[in-house]
Amino acid sequence: MTSAPLGDGNDVERLDAVVRQWGEQWRAGGMLGEIEHRELPDDRGHFHWLLRLRGEEKDVITIWLSLRQRTVYVETEVMPAPEEHREVLYRYLLVKNAGLKGLHLAIGPEDGIYLVTSIPTGELSVDRLDELVGASVTYVEEIFPTAMAMGLPALHRRRAR
Repeated sequence: MTSAPLGDGNDVERLDAVVRQWGEQWRAGGMLGEIEHRELPDDRGHFHWLLRLRGEEKDVITIWLSLRQRTVYVETEVMPAPEEHREVLYRYLLVKNAGLKGLHLAIGPEDGIYLVTSIPTGELSVDRLDELVGASVTYVEEIFPTAMAMGLPALHRRRAR
């Protein structure tokens, strides 16, 4: 299988520069843990970046950026696959999904719950990445404790405030 060419030859460098510039701003706030970038594409021709952030409800929030042919795919795990009360949890998530802006909830690999979106490569800027990361962190922090209490109650104990 041959990989499709990227939108243009500068997309990888442009996205890497945006991620680095965004990272400098977030490091000052103390929430950003680390940024990892795979220099080589995967078997589908996609390049990847991992952004690790510190959360309050969820200790580590990891956001994956995947540069595809014409889009940047953004993915954040909210929680692993639920083991209990799936119907109640999925109803809660569907109701929450209706109010999300710019991202949506999805069942992902191994039935985990994810926040995802895809934007055209030309739309990615430091400001747009900041919006996506900010929304991802906000939504994970909002959804995670309730979703974990419903779907994995034995693993999750709500933090005292």
